Amino acid sequence: MIQGPYRFSVAENQFYVLEDSDLDHLKNRTITAARNDGLAAAATNHLFACAGISAGHAMISFELSPTPLAPDESQSWEDVTELDYTSTLGTAHLTACMGPDEDSDDMDAYEVNLASNGPGTYRTRLHARGRDINPDGVQEDGEPVAEHYLLQVWPTPSAPIT
Repeated sequence: MIQGPYRFSVAENQFYVLEDSDLDHLKNRTITAARNDGLAAAATNHLFACAGISAGHAMISFELSPTPLAPDESQSWEDVTELDYTSTLGTAHLTACMGPDEDSDDMDAYEVNLASNGPGTYRTRLHARGRDINPDGVQEDGEPVAEHYLLQVWPTPSAPIT
């Protein structure tokens, strides 16, 4: 079942998925620390995503499943990438680079636990569209949100992290 879409904050062309204990430390812009394909990079306890806009709001939805998911074909996605994400604590949440905007973000977006199966490795598939509409620009309040993301997540059959 898809949760969202949620309005969330983007800053410095990026957003993250991080462990609860790591929300204040953004892994020194992990684009250089993990495999990068231009859309996302992931490693233990963090996933980094490149947005098109420099700042403003985007929309994100989540689809969590105990079994592998097929790529979403309900919309025309421009970019799709798959990555492995390892959670050592069993909690992982969307994180805004400069923090959420409590006045305009849908705060429920930051509450969804993307490591819903507990500690272990998860396969993630990030779908994106609209990143080339206003590259490096600012998504102004009052304008229709141009960037949309879908993050699908399911546990891999690897052994849990202990």
